[in-house]
Amino acid sequence: MSEITRVHSGADGEGHSAALALAKEVQARNLEVVAVRAGSVRVRNPAGEPDQDDPQGQAFSPGLRQEVVSRLWTDGVLWWFWVWSGPTRNSCAELEPLCPADDVVTAADRLAKVLAVLEAPNAGV
Repeated sequence: MSEITRVHSGADGEGHSAALALAKEVQARNLEVVAVRAGSVRVRNPAGEPDQDDPQGQAFSPGLRQEVVSRLWTDGVLWWFWVWSGPTRNSCAELEPLCPADDVVTAADRLAKVLAVLEAPNAGV
């Protein structure tokens, strides 16, 4: 059995406190917190959204968004996990360990890196 299949849900109170702390760190990095629930944070980068005057981009681009959830890992410590889509539309989401939930600085830094919009090397040429 892989470590990820042994993940258990965390306590709501502890997960909610961790979510609020992470939301504060994420906002300090100019990212938007879309939703905070007990143990769950959804983040988006407004710079990754399609232009308002681009109907095709609006229709086909989901923008830059990422969800993380907190769960008790096998050692009983609360951790943040990346949430990835399952292989099919009907599949459950897959979880990948990110970092301990009390390390909100690392979690926010990694979210900022994943959601970064980098300028193309030849942009403006």
